[in-house]
Amino acid sequence: MTGMIPNLDGASRVYAVFGDPVAQVQTPRLINPIFAAAGVNTFAVPFHVTPAQFGATWDALAALDSIAGIGVTVPHKVAAAERCATLTPTARAVGAVNSIQRGADGRMHGALFDGMGFVLGLGSARARLRGARVLMVGAGGAGRAIAHALAGEGIAALGLMDLDAASVRFTADMVNAVTGAKTAFAADPGEGFDYDVIVNASPIGIKGDARFPVPAEALTGDMLVADIAALQGDTALLRDAKAAGAATSDGNDMLEAQIALIAGFAAGLPAGEALGR
Repeated sequence: MTGMIPNLDGASRVYAVFGDPVAQVQTPRLINPIFAAAGVNTFAVPFHVTPAQFGATWDALAALDSIAGIGVTVPHKVAAAERCATLTPTARAVGAVNSIQRGADGRMHGALFDGMGFVLGLGSARARLRGARVLMVGAGGAGRAIAHALAGEGIAALGLMDLDAASVRFTADMVNAVTGAKTAFAADPGEGFDYDVIVNASPIGIKGDARFPVPAEALTGDMLVADIAALQGDTALLRDAKAAGAATSDGNDMLEAQIALIAGFAAGLPAGEALGR
C-alpha cells in the first residue's frame, strides 16, 4: 500500500453505494472489513436509488464533506460517469464508472474497476480468453468495462447482445478501436452459438422475468460461462452451465478481485492502488 490516506483517525466518512436493486450488492460486506483492518474511518452504506432518484440523490450526497465517495452498480454506471469532474483513462474509454472518489476540493473523480476485476476473477481460467470466441450479453456499464478488458486479452471475436442497439454499436466500436480489427460485432441468435466463452453482463437472472438468450442445450462442457449477475446463489445460466460440465465464474469472483482497488480509491488513494493487499 502506498500513497496518502486522508481520513486516517479523522471523522467518520461514508462511502455510499447506489443500486436498483441494491439488496444483492456485496460491496459493503466486503469492503468494510478492509477499511477497518487498514484503520480507515470510512464505512460503506448501501442506498436503494432508482433512476428517477439518481440525480437528486447524487447532488445531495456529493455536496457533503462526510461522503468519501460513491460506488455505483446497475443501472447507474453510465449516468454517474456523466456527472464526474474527471475520469480515469479506462472509465473515459468505456463511458462508465463503478467507483467515485470525492476529492478534497469537492469534485467527484470516477474510476472503473469492473473489467480488471472480471479478468482477474477468472483466475487460471483467464488463459482461456486468448484466441477465444466470446459471446457477451449486456453492453451497459459493466459490459462495456468487461469488453474493454477482453480486448486486451487477445480474444478472437466478441459477439454482443443487448436490447439497446446503440450500446452494442458503442461497445463494438470501442473494442475494435483497441484491437485494430473487426473483433466485435452485434450477435444474431439466429446464427447459432458457436462460442468458447459466454458472459452475462446484464441484470438477467436478478431482475425481471427475462430469460437468458442462450438456450441450455447450447452450453457444452468445453465452454467457460461467467455470470456477473450471480452474487447470491446460482442463476439459471450458471445452473445450466454446471449441468453441462462447463467451467463457471460468478459475480463474486469479479467483485472480490476488484474490491481492494475500490477500497483504495474510496479511501483517497490514486486509482489502481489497492488497500490492504
